[in-house]
This record gives sequence, C-alpha cells and structure tokens, in this order.
Amino acid sequence: MNRVDAHSGHEAGIQSQRFERLKAALACPGCAGALTFSNEGASCAACEVLYPVRNAKIYFTDPPDTSDALDSLKYRLKKLLGRYYYRFGVTIFAPTYPFNYRAAIERHCDPKKELCVDIGCGNQRVGEDIICLDMFDYDAVDIVCDLAALPFAPGSVDVFSSRSVLEHIPAISDVITQLKHCTRQGGINMHLIPFLFPYHASPHDYQRYTHSGAVNLFSGWSLLEQRPVTGPVTLLLLWIIEFGSSLLSAGNERLKSYIYLLLCLLLWPFKFIDVLFAGRRSFLGMAPTIWTVMRKP
Repeated sequence: MNRVDAHSGHEAGIQSQRFERLKAALACPGCAGALTFSNEGASCAACEVLYPVRNAKIYFTDPPDTSDALDSLKYRLKKLLGRYYYRFGVTIFAPTYPFNYRAAIERHCDPKKELCVDIGCGNQRVGEDIICLDMFDYDAVDIVCDLAALPFAPGSVDVFSSRSVLEHIPAISDVITQLKHCTRQGGINMHLIPFLFPYHASPHDYQRYTHSGAVNLFSGWSLLEQRPVTGPVTLLLLWIIEFGSSLLSAGNERLKSYIYLLLCLLLWPFKFIDVLFAGRRSFLGMAPTIWTVMRKP
C-alpha cells in the first residue's frame, strides 16, 4: 500500500469513527423522532423520511446554490483548494488578523471525550474529533443540513461552536433556541460573531452584534470568556478594501469580487500589527469580530 492509499484509509477510518460517535445524538430534524440506521441511510419511523448516508456523511437536505458573486468565487476556491484555502487564503491573505479557532475550542473542552459540533464549518476541519456541519457539501463536512433545522436530540451535544456563521442566518432566534435545546445541561456554546464588519454574503448577511448583544443571545447562561480576536488595524483594512473595491468596480459585483481579492493580496501584511491589540477587552467597543463563550445552567 502506498502512502496516499494509507492516508486515505486512515481518513476513512477516522470519518467512520466520528459517524459512529454521532449516531446516538442525531434525530429527525422534521419531527425530532429517533433515527434507525441501515445501509440505505437513516430513517425516521415517525415521519417515514429516509436521509441518505454516503461515505460516512449524512444528508438532511440538498446543498443550496450560491448566488452572490464574491460568495460564489469563495465557494469555488474552497472546493478547489480544500484546507489550503484556509491555511493560506484566510490565515495569510485575508485582511483579518488570524484566529486560532482550534486552540480556542480546546481551551474549554476536549473533543476526544465530548461531542463538539462546529456549525457552518465550511471546508475546514479544525480537529479530527470535531463534528463538522454545514449547509454545503464540502469534503470536510460530516452533516449536511439546514442550520435552521439542526438534527440533534434534546440535550445531546456537549459543545456547539461557530466561526463567522450566525450573522448569515435569517431566523437567528430560532437557531439560538435550537442550540440551547440541543446543548446538554452544563454544556457550552462558543461563537465568533462580527460586530464592526462590512457586509459579506455567504450566501446572505443579516445581522451584527456588540459584545453585550452576543451575551444577550444566550440570556440566562454564564459568560466564561469574551474577547476581540481582531483589532483596530483589521477594522481599518476591512473598510479600505470594501471602499476601494466598491469604488473601483462601479457597481459591477463580479468585478468587485476580483478587485476585493486583489486588494487583500496587496494589504495583508499590515494586519499583523494587530498583534498589539487583539484579545484586549478594552477594544471590544471597536472590534471587527468578538469571541464569546457561554455555559448552559
């Protein structure tokens, strides 16, 4: 067996183990009924729906189309480049100061022992023991579903996490209600949510939250941690790039997406000045993005 085959076999084995861990927590998103698993997929006896399972990945919905020009370009790049899109495109060339998402998660939980679900994960798996959920059918995804209809039994998940996802959900109160319902007592929710951040469709963009607003989403829960993970330099770069691409594209959305990426390539080194400011609570009032960790009572 060559190295490529051995790596593929290892990945398939890990993926299968994740799916076995996941089965007990899953429920029908339509009626919340228990699921029965077979070679054909996962079936709900209550509403007689069969959810297909292919390569240890379960499909509760069909992936939607992308319509926004910039989001469509990002989607194609994510599919083409896989983890390299995040390793280089986001970590290095995006205008936002880099955030160690995996370390932030593992600061509050052990994904090897606890069921941790990364909602809206995109095509990046930040840890092999973390369950990846998204509405798009990326290679890294374990569960394909509508984020407004989470397929979990009540109190079955130890940790929900997300990174720049909640702003893209139209019925945010419904999703927060589901997250609360599916999180076990004493479980944790941790979310990176934008505050002073330009409009960015993926496929749509609906809201922003201050640090107080992020806490209020989980009213009644205990605040464990809150900090800005990007700083004022990131804020400045974001607005320069947004203004420049809007001005130079003269209303052409497709052209704007390419000018946006070009400006990112030109300006990315400056974001690392935020090493002086990221993480300092005194900058919460002007933070592009805020990390909030809450515990369910």
